[in-house]
Amino acid sequence: MNTNNETHQVKTHLIKLLREEARCARALSKSLEAERAALNSLDEKLITINSAQKQSLIESLQSASNARVTFMEINNISSHPAAVNDYVISNSHDTDAELDILFIQLSEIAQQCFHENRLIGKLINRRTQFIAKTIASLSPTASMQSLTYGENGHNINTMEPVNSLFHLAKI
Repeated sequence: MNTNNETHQVKTHLIKLLREEARCARALSKSLEAERAALNSLDEKLITINSAQKQSLIESLQSASNARVTFMEINNISSHPAAVNDYVISNSHDTDAELDILFIQLSEIAQQCFHENRLIGKLINRRTQFIAKTIASLSPTASMQSLTYGENGHNINTMEPVNSLFHLAKI
């Protein structure tokens, strides 16, 4: 069983690891926000630069997370949320508040990253669908439905479908 001093040392080192992990997660969150902005503005150069930076940040975050998880395993600290909560509030009160705050911050930053990633995915999916529909509308067998879009980017159904663009040219 750990003495209070050993527990304090373990918690102090865990704080250091959590700070680094939170720093990496914040940087990734900012990168994801920048990526979304670049995609919205269609800034190809910024998208390319940010893509390389994002990959590096993901690797840094994975490394920081692995270091924390390994440290916790070595010191018999469960990563289950209830066990972490019990560990945080045990024995050394001077580090407990900071550990609690860091675990909460890390969770919030992870949720922000998840949210940004979903927004980026939706944006890319919409752009991909738009491009696919635009390409499809240029084919000789395109229907009139594939040529008309609403504000949300979806097709607007017409009452009279037309078989091709060539039909329009004959009118």
